[in-house]
Amino acid sequence: MKGSNKIQRLRIGMAAAAGGLLVAGTLLWAGHQYVEANTVPYYRVYKDGREVGTVRSKESLQKLYDSTQAEYERKYPAAEIKLDTQGITTVYEQAYKADIEQDTAIAKLGTLLKPTAVGVELKVDGKTVGIVKDQATADKVLNQVKSKYIPEAAVPVFASKVQRTSYTPGEAKKPAAGQAAAHIESAVFVEKVAKRTVETDPAKVMTPEEAVNKLVRGEKETVTYKVQPGDTISSIAKAAGISQKELRSMNPGVKETAIQIGADLNLSVSEPILTVKTVESISKEAASKPDVQIRKTNQLRKGVTKVVAPGVEGKKLMSFRVIKENGQVVQKLFLSQKVISASQPKVILQGTKVVSTAGSGRFAWPVSAHSITSRFGERWNKLHKGIDMISSNSSIMAADGGTVSFAGVKTGYGNCIIIRHGNGYETLYGHLSRIDVKRGDKVEKGEHIGVMGDTGHSFGIHLHFEIHRNGELQNPIKYLS
Repeated sequence: MKGSNKIQRLRIGMAAAAGGLLVAGTLLWAGHQYVEANTVPYYRVYKDGREVGTVRSKESLQKLYDSTQAEYERKYPAAEIKLDTQGITTVYEQAYKADIEQDTAIAKLGTLLKPTAVGVELKVDGKTVGIVKDQATADKVLNQVKSKYIPEAAVPVFASKVQRTSYTPGEAKKPAAGQAAAHIESAVFVEKVAKRTVETDPAKVMTPEEAVNKLVRGEKETVTYKVQPGDTISSIAKAAGISQKELRSMNPGVKETAIQIGADLNLSVSEPILTVKTVESISKEAASKPDVQIRKTNQLRKGVTKVVAPGVEGKKLMSFRVIKENGQVVQKLFLSQKVISASQPKVILQGTKVVSTAGSGRFAWPVSAHSITSRFGERWNKLHKGIDMISSNSSIMAADGGTVSFAGVKTGYGNCIIIRHGNGYETLYGHLSRIDVKRGDKVEKGEHIGVMGDTGHSFGIHLHFEIHRNGELQNPIKYLS
């Protein structure tokens, strides 16, 4: 009986021990689960080996990179932004109820992220003049510089290589009448232009417009100009390409009225960095002046000329090769000319006939086929100083050779001509409708001098003719033959 009880107590003790172990195990498992449930994974972030802080995930870092990249791209639209993330490393860790200060770490890391730009550096004769976004932008800039010195009617299509090369010439547009047609043979840079990919500060990357402007205008330098005779403040400023205000600011005390010949002025000038050398073939339509042909004739008095053919201008196509540097002509070569329409000569007859204009004392009738309507002498109780005549031919001729001493309007006579014959005789021709000579003209016997008319104190178309000898009136009938 005692043995039986002993065994029973042993069984009870063992059961109690087993129960205790079970409770302890359960408690240990529950504690482990709690710790595991409250263990936080995170990353320690380092920059160049120095801890920046902790973040919950690498995705938070990528979001920082993306937002920072976008911010710099907005700030520097002309640059190809590359964010410098070199030296940033992460270490994965986890800890019970770890305190992750992600916002602080992100903010601190954001201040350490610096942008760089990948651009193309432009060098002219070994000197860096600017940086642009990429190769395509560099080509565009250089082509725009060239295009500034190419006529709009012949803008070319540039080849891919732009430095010291020619390109496929563009077809010149047909010019308007009278204008020149220009065809570009080549356009090259005089200077050596090089391009190289570099990393740089984004703030140094130029827009295409800024790059073109710098290459075309260059950088301003201060030079000394000596005032020349005729210079004014306005003319000097205009020639230098600056405003009068800028000129005065560089030369305090200068006054328009006080500017002295020989004085030195400081001027701000700029020289283009690039020189564009263009070779143009130019065709221009030009007029061909007619030749003048002088033909001698004894049908005209010596010293008298007469145009019998006015001449007609011709047309020709002139071709030149013009070499320019930045639009300024440095050489012009004549190539050829082609006749479009031939000119017609101007023909002038030149008289060779030698005649005497001295009076002979013998007078011819001043009109042909004449009829006398009124004679010399008393008429209407007053002296009729000459004779009146009519004719079917209204042309009036000089009765003898001499010099015209009067040609104009004379009281009572209307349009009147007086010829002095140099031997004491004078003849007068009155009532003309037209006078075809002028005072001082030399006329020969029988030469046309005017047209019969009805001017002055007249009663119908006729010629009133007088002869004077040494100032005395003569009866014309006694002299006419």
